[in-house]
Amino acid sequence: MVFVKMSKVWIPLFVAFICVLHISARWEDKPVNPSISILTIGNSFADNACTFLPQIAESVPGYNINITKANIGGCSLEKHADLIGKCQENPNLNPYFDKYCLEDLLTMRDYDFVTIQQVSSLSFKSESYEPYAQKLINFISKHAPGAETVIHQTWAYGPGSKRLENWDMTREDMQKGLSENYSNLASKYNLDILPSGSAFFRSFEKNSGIDLWNNDRYHANMYGCYLAGCVWFGKMSGESPRKIRFVPEGMESEDAKFLRKVAAKVLKGNRR
Repeated sequence: MVFVKMSKVWIPLFVAFICVLHISARWEDKPVNPSISILTIGNSFADNACTFLPQIAESVPGYNINITKANIGGCSLEKHADLIGKCQENPNLNPYFDKYCLEDLLTMRDYDFVTIQQVSSLSFKSESYEPYAQKLINFISKHAPGAETVIHQTWAYGPGSKRLENWDMTREDMQKGLSENYSNLASKYNLDILPSGSAFFRSFEKNSGIDLWNNDRYHANMYGCYLAGCVWFGKMSGESPRKIRFVPEGMESEDAKFLRKVAAKVLKGNRR
């Protein structure tokens, strides 16, 4: 009888102890400092999105992001795709930083993500995407097979944009066109999207007092760079942007909190 009573006490305790050991072992196996490695194939809009990305990642315990860039100012999908052939024809051509061809950068290290995007001035024109996107996507798959190719959805220009005036286009028109084109491209190749453009649009609709654009009205300012960086980190890490603690110098903490909330909302509505 005594043995039976003692068993009723000790057996549950023993089981609980084993469970604790199992959980502890799994926790120890988990990487302490997971590093996300990305290559951006884009232009200044990718530079904008990456401006605060390392600091954003480091502010969330256990994360850091390493960025390699294949960005050329004003570069379209067509130009990036054409440079592949030109590099193969001319071994002395090094269009990226005057040192590399795209193949060099793709094989330089193991990437978790490779981003592609259209130049903003063509983003709303559906005919500008193919066959150039396909050529890039296939080239990435060949030379960085372990990486996930993701599409950076760029943003519509800000109010007062001279470009929009010259094109007789509203920012709503531009947003609608680019959003449809990026979504179609993602669906065609079963790729995920970094919805920076949707975040810009939502942010301005909710709070137009936070200007996201530089004086030229198409590049991002500090607030736009921060918002895009929050979107990128959230999508690539799987963590909520609400966990981010980094706030750029000169930005009010309440404004940063609002932008993180926008990024989180947009990502939640953009799950595949």
